[in-house]
Amino acid sequence: MNVLLLKSEHARYDEFGGMLGRCGFTVDVLDPSDARARLVAGKPYALILVDAAQPTSAHVAIRSVRRSSSAPLLVLTQRDPVAERLEGLAQGVTEYLAKPCAPADLVERAWALASGDRYLKGGVVRLADLAIDRASGKAFRQGVDLSLSSTLFELLDVLMVHRGQVLSRAELIKAVWGSSTSERDNMVTVGVLRLRQKLDDPFPLKLLHTVRGRGYVLKLFNDHVL
Repeated sequence: MNVLLLKSEHARYDEFGGMLGRCGFTVDVLDPSDARARLVAGKPYALILVDAAQPTSAHVAIRSVRRSSSAPLLVLTQRDPVAERLEGLAQGVTEYLAKPCAPADLVERAWALASGDRYLKGGVVRLADLAIDRASGKAFRQGVDLSLSSTLFELLDVLMVHRGQVLSRAELIKAVWGSSTSERDNMVTVGVLRLRQKLDDPFPLKLLHTVRGRGYVLKLFNDHVL
């Protein structure tokens, strides 16, 4: 998916643009003053992201975008007074996200807005571009069905419920297979391997991590804020 990132200063492009790029987006970075010319040229964008330090520059960018594009518009702001938010929503902002924010929050909102939730509706748990629909027993990355078996789906669901927490092999055995035996211990090894092949191998951003000597964790990025 194509994303247009509007920034008056490009100093943090590597963090914003690079992060979105690793999550499957193609990112163009422009100064807000150049946005209208690019949009008029007709390149389709699934999402337009405005990162403006000052409310005035944000509103200029918002007006420019809305004259030329109907794409979802996500605005990152360091200030969030009610009046400013209401004015932006009236001008066509789809959603605001206050800074500082966790990388996972930005990526999750970007994927939800860019996809228009056209892949899934309601009852869905998300982590970045991963979406789990418990009602159907299906999991998706970037809108692609991972085609998981019932056991792999249950394993992923347990990791998702405890995302950010390291789960030991014993905890996974109890949650997914019910009892602990040497055979079940080997099933964890095989299950994690097969899940990783479907969940992570086809995508640049890896979500399932091994913590040596402790277990496994489903996690996005390090614990820092943007």
